[in-house]
Amino acid sequence: MNILFPSLFSLIFIFIGVVAINFGRNTAAKAKQSLSWPTTEGEIAHSAVLYQTDTSATADNASTYKADVVYRYKVHGKSYSSSKISFLDLASTTNRAQSVVSRYPDNSTVQVYYNPTNPAEAVLEPESVSGITFLYVFGGLFAAAGLFFLIMSLTGHVHVH
Repeated sequence: MNILFPSLFSLIFIFIGVVAINFGRNTAAKAKQSLSWPTTEGEIAHSAVLYQTDTSATADNASTYKADVVYRYKVHGKSYSSSKISFLDLASTTNRAQSVVSRYPDNSTVQVYYNPTNPAEAVLEPESVSGITFLYVFGGLFAAAGLFFLIMSLTGHVHVH
């Protein structure tokens, strides 16, 4: 009985799950940390909803939307720009993207939270991690499926001929 392939396959699933969960944990910690970051005044340089259609053979004209917001700010006299609204935003519907763009119209003044040890790292919405639950669920499902298949292969319930 060859259990090597099912076991390796299972370990890959477990690895993907653990990486996703760990990425979610690290992102959530960084977002929480950003609440204590100093702030500076910034200005929205560009704000629009980006629309993209995937016309590949596998995707049937799948459309995605993204809030494209670019802002400029200064820290200790040095100019920076960023397009990061929050630490995590995995997907957007047209309504969500439009809502973000509406909150940050062109030429408006915003409060920018910047990392004091790296002022080039900044966000407009500290602690916001829209999509973190998806990462935890995705990671948990992958890890659980991998663990299930690993146990099944090690106990002889999965065979590769």
